[in-house]
Amino acid sequence: MKKKKIFIIVALISIAIIYAGYYALSTNGAETKKTNEEVLVKKNAPKIDGKKALIAYFSVPETTDINKQMTQEEENSTIVVNNEVKGNTQYVAEFLERETGGSIYRIEPKIPYTTNHSDLVAKATEEQNNNARPEILNTISNFDDYDTIFIGYPIWWGDVPQIMYNFLESYDFNGKTVIPFSTHGGSGLAGTVESINSSLSGATVINNALSISRNDMESVPRRVDSWLTELNLIK
Repeated sequence: MKKKKIFIIVALISIAIIYAGYYALSTNGAETKKTNEEVLVKKNAPKIDGKKALIAYFSVPETTDINKQMTQEEENSTIVVNNEVKGNTQYVAEFLERETGGSIYRIEPKIPYTTNHSDLVAKATEEQNNNARPEILNTISNFDDYDTIFIGYPIWWGDVPQIMYNFLESYDFNGKTVIPFSTHGGSGLAGTVESINSSLSGATVINNALSISRNDMESVPRRVDSWLTELNLIK
């Protein structure tokens, strides 16, 4: 199958140059620690409108091999950017990191998910039917430092993946602003904003969530910038 690719055009080069200096400053002196138990994400992350931001996301690309001929399912779950295969939600999260200067945290299961499509579908169905809470590999030791939490996920069977519920239940979100974003295969947000809101009674969950189809991943730079502008998070 023909791989999806992003071709950098002149207009985007200008944007990249503008943000390059900002991104370099935002990551300078960042302190990162990763063990089997906890992750300390950037301590000196810049603030959005005076608030420190965290981008927490879950993504399962069904391949990361740039050299293989992808199946349709593998192509659906990935995008190729600068000769690197990324998961759809991963790509959105990394672009958000670049645009906002926030810290980024990938939600990973202790037992990795299979990349075989049929087996992954079966596993997702089993977890949903059992209302499972898959264990997460690392925890965020400085979660309390963050005021604004972007939460990213793919849509699995009309809902957030079950591991996301574990994440939401693992931290104190009281008083925090939560901003969801998702990628999907045609279902849109599928009521997931309401599900997140129900799970986080003490948080302010923004209803204006970002939802991008797997067939429209090339629009991510434009869509993310427009969305952040609507939220008054960038000018």
